Amino acid sequence: MSQPPGYGPYGPPGYPPQQPYGYPPQYQQPMPPPYGRPMPPPYGRPLPPPYGYASQGYPPPRRGGSGAGGVVLTVLTVFGVIGLLVAAVTLSDQSSPGTVAKTTPPSFTYSSNPPAPTTAPTTARVTTTARTTSPTATKPAGPQPVIALGQHPLFKNDNVGLSNMDCDLPRWSTAATVAKAFFAAAQVCLDQMWRSNLAAANLPFKSPGLVVAEQPSELSSPCGSATSDAFYCSASSTIYMSTEGLVLHNTPYPPMEALSVYAHEYGHHVQGLTGLLQASSNQRREQGTMSAGGLETSRRMELQASCFGGMYIGSSEAGGSWTSQEGYAAVKHNYNRGDGNGRHRDHGTPDHNGNWYNHGYLKNRNFECNTWLAPADEVS
Repeated sequence: MSQPPGYGPYGPPGYPPQQPYGYPPQYQQPMPPPYGRPMPPPYGRPLPPPYGYASQGYPPPRRGGSGAGGVVLTVLTVFGVIGLLVAAVTLSDQSSPGTVAKTTPPSFTYSSNPPAPTTAPTTARVTTTARTTSPTATKPAGPQPVIALGQHPLFKNDNVGLSNMDCDLPRWSTAATVAKAFFAAAQVCLDQMWRSNLAAANLPFKSPGLVVAEQPSELSSPCGSATSDAFYCSASSTIYMSTEGLVLHNTPYPPMEALSVYAHEYGHHVQGLTGLLQASSNQRREQGTMSAGGLETSRRMELQASCFGGMYIGSSEAGGSWTSQEGYAAVKHNYNRGDGNGRHRDHGTPDHNGNWYNHGYLKNRNFECNTWLAPADEVS
């Protein structure tokens, strides 16, 4: 079944289509983007069994009995009764693997019954090894994401925001190689800012991947192919950007328009790292994907990403990266992105999208971007 009439990409022009958030293509109807859906195991498929350990059919240790037996028979023919006595002692010593002779003094009584001292200790050692290697469900080291929304620890400290930083960006162009260098330079600053920010709340951090192409059709991710010019895939923790159509040319500063979209997608990465995406995905499924509550959950998530994007633009401006005219051009660009006519209300109106971007730009505090506790009429 195709998407309902008017159901466009998952986001305004330049924002992510629905499936790149991780839903597999076999679903036959629009599903909520699993922004924080359980990640595919990043550790690789299960390791093959250890090669060469028992399963390979290695031959057992050789016991030196046949050659010694021939010698003994020769001795019997030469020495008679005396040779028989010698042979009895020799064969008795060679009938065991040799472990007893190494661990205890030689004794005819002890060596004639080797299973008692050798079998039990060997079995005990194997059992002990199995017990020590079997546990695998250990808690990962370091900070962990928290699956929560309005009461998330990211919003607990009213004084935490992004540090002001001078971000030296290269020139902008729609050529993929030039655009990638532009976004990568911005990411250097974003990484530094959010690493210390999340550390203050004991939350994990890692840098996102970045893929840039000129055409959306050139973008492919574990979440699916792209149908718009920018999206974040939680399955690969990667931001995907295409340059054609990214800039609307509604300001004198096209590079800032492109940067504002990238900052929004980085905001989704922050949500993915912290557990906010997972929590919002869970809530939307419970409410019903296309229900009024489910769509409102989606809008709160998208508007929060815009607020996070505004925080970056504002803090970088305060650090001397660009002028206030350039900074506000990035904000103004977001008043032209949002839910338009004929599409589902899953991102918020252009006015609300611009307002939340501007709010992050002016306030630069995590708790100011807590859209989960905002009144409903501010996320419509």
